Amino acid sequence: MAQLNTYRGKRDFSKTPEPSGRAAQPGGNRYVIHEHGATSHHYDLRLELDGVLKSWAVPKGPSLNPDDKRLAVETEDHPVEYLDFEGVIPEGEYGGGPMIVWDRGVWAPMGDIEEAFRTGDFKFRLAGEKLSGGWMLKRLKPKPGEDPDKVNWLFFKEHDPAASTSENILETRPQSVKSGLTIDEVRPAPPRPKRPVKLEPGKLKGAVAAPMPTKIQPQLATAIADPPPGPGEKTRWLHEIKFDGYRTIAFLEDREARLITRAGLDWTNRYRRLANTFAQIPCRQAVIDGEVVVVGSDGVTTFAALQEALAENRSHDLTFFAFDLLYLDGYDLRNVALIERKQLLADLLGPIISGKSAIQYSDHFEGEGAGLLALATEKGLEGIVSKRADARYEEARTATWVKTKARKVGDFLIVGFTRSEAAGGLGALGLGEMVDGKLEYRGKVGTGFDAHMLGELLEKLEPLVAAGAPLARAPKDLVRVEPVYSAHVHFANRTNDGSLRHAVFMGLIEPELETNRPERKRLISDADLASVSITNPTRRLFGDDGPTKLDLAVYYGLVGDFMLPHIMGRPVTLVRSPSGKADDIFYQRHPFSGMPKSVGAFDAINSDGEARQYLSVEDPKGYLALAQFGVIEFHTWGCHHALLEKPDRIVFDLDPGEGITWRNIVDASRRVRAALESVRLNAFVKTSGGKGLHVVVPIRPRLDWKAVHKATGAMAQAIAAGDRDTFVANMAKDKRKNRIFIDFHRNARGATAAAPYSLRARPGLPASTPLNWNQLESIDAPEELNYSSLPQILNSSGDPWADIDEYASDLEPDR
Repeated sequence: MAQLNTYRGKRDFSKTPEPSGRAAQPGGNRYVIHEHGATSHHYDLRLELDGVLKSWAVPKGPSLNPDDKRLAVETEDHPVEYLDFEGVIPEGEYGGGPMIVWDRGVWAPMGDIEEAFRTGDFKFRLAGEKLSGGWMLKRLKPKPGEDPDKVNWLFFKEHDPAASTSENILETRPQSVKSGLTIDEVRPAPPRPKRPVKLEPGKLKGAVAAPMPTKIQPQLATAIADPPPGPGEKTRWLHEIKFDGYRTIAFLEDREARLITRAGLDWTNRYRRLANTFAQIPCRQAVIDGEVVVVGSDGVTTFAALQEALAENRSHDLTFFAFDLLYLDGYDLRNVALIERKQLLADLLGPIISGKSAIQYSDHFEGEGAGLLALATEKGLEGIVSKRADARYEEARTATWVKTKARKVGDFLIVGFTRSEAAGGLGALGLGEMVDGKLEYRGKVGTGFDAHMLGELLEKLEPLVAAGAPLARAPKDLVRVEPVYSAHVHFANRTNDGSLRHAVFMGLIEPELETNRPERKRLISDADLASVSITNPTRRLFGDDGPTKLDLAVYYGLVGDFMLPHIMGRPVTLVRSPSGKADDIFYQRHPFSGMPKSVGAFDAINSDGEARQYLSVEDPKGYLALAQFGVIEFHTWGCHHALLEKPDRIVFDLDPGEGITWRNIVDASRRVRAALESVRLNAFVKTSGGKGLHVVVPIRPRLDWKAVHKATGAMAQAIAAGDRDTFVANMAKDKRKNRIFIDFHRNARGATAAAPYSLRARPGLPASTPLNWNQLESIDAPEELNYSSLPQILNSSGDPWADIDEYASDLEPDR
């Protein structure tokens, strides 16, 4: 098969046990994920398609957390026989090292495959022994100058019941699903010493016969912002991983080693295991430059781990990565070209190196340094060092060795863009992030996308252009947009005000809570929207950079089709702020002067036996008209006013006390759900719009308010009694520290709770947002579900509570 030519061209099948591959029939839908202990430890995702295995190398491996966007480098197609391959690829062969079948099963596309590869949005489902549910491969656009054949993707989990923000499945389930072995258990025994290659240092250009030096100052690299350019330039560069350890030079003579630090200290005794290993090198004399490190289980070196190992005298945890040879058997090599010194070093160390040896050869990569830097960034490495291939060794800081620090990684909301006709309409993206419920500007990113991507971004952002002034600290030329999309970026660091420095765009992240939804029924027509009249539309709410009065009206217009089914016909209490000031907020539950005629009113007896009129929302026009009157929040009774004395929804408001985190609240809500389901009640969940959660239960309108309040109180008391360390059913403030108050008093007659999709009168205008239970695990910052983000999410996902009334059941009275 021509598709396997690249695969076969990289392997010598007389030496490797890997299958050469034969013609296979298309139509299979199996998959495998290999764990591969090669020079750079990684995982390989392989999907059977058109008779071959489409393959991606995933340095950090798969994660069940949808927020973890893992780099996936597209590699050559593999034969289908590779589905069952497990074993050891010999060292020296392509991909040398152990490999296990970490997971396997079947897969299915979520859409047209050809279209998915064309657009770079590839969604699919896995049904394996470890992984399941929806997954996504998102292709990244190559940056200018990058190798077009090196295709990078992001690999991540979809939000579904198989997602998890707590389990690291790579650690909890490391064994092969084929053999039950871990990657370390299939590593080969150390090989027999190889026959040394005949080394002739004196024949190298620049080698000088001389006594072995007794001390050498290490050559140092100059820090630069970006790696040197790749192929096609006059200068040839070698790029190496930058290690996070102690720079050390080894002096070896007559099988005795001295290990000297950069500061000139003799640490031979502290590095005893390394010194013993150096004694095995087949030579009389050598001076080798390198770095002493501790390699973590993820393949990453950290200085903290090294310090800990040294403090505890664990020299067996140390590894010496050798990257230069300065002297060998009577010849000073410092004037020899680096590329020739490295080749001689590889030949010298070859006989003693194995997968577990204390000395390792630090290999290099030729080509575009930016690609290796991006890989180092995603893998969490310190950075890269780039060295001129023809450079001599100099005992100083030079420009022939340069170092580039790995970027930081983050996902930031796209809050605007600048226009540039020269760049096709869009010059840069403005970035932001939510901090304590407030959207803050984080600077611009203007590199990392090509002309095609710029056009796509502009097409997506133009419909989201928002009215009003830019965010605080944002430049005047920034066109503000609703922060619906996010950008995956690499950046150097942050300034004192939190702005990103040297940001590079790596990919677009689209909103996604759920994608499978029924067709939306429209309740608000275009004519309804056109009838809305807003005075002072640019008036800011809660500060100079807060949302505008128009933003408020637009939000309720966009979410009306989802919100109206939950509030129409119910008694409603409004929270108003006509001036938009935080100290001008009040509740309105009775008709008021100038109230729109389309807002309903009905007569009822209050708790004091008085006849009063109460408000209700009866149609879309009345609902939309309230924005003009500064209505920010909608609170509803748990009944319809046509059946005022028989509630049909009950609410358990989980209110966190001091010391309770969001994760504590999420865990607690699941316990409440379990308790309710144990008595055959169907529980739904939504954010409160603040720090808590509302667990809502639809019930048949059978009991009166007194009976419902009594029954829900008994439930709350029982839940609290069963877990006193977590819950309290007493509303006293001094009882709530480090505990969660289960507020059941919202089930009393006349009490209200924030309506589904109601905004809350707080900075950033967060919304009380209905969720599926599986979505709850993916929410880390509920305040990010707000006036600007929620409409687009709902447009993509639909209302998870659309059929809530169909799950109504009988609430049994408390006897």
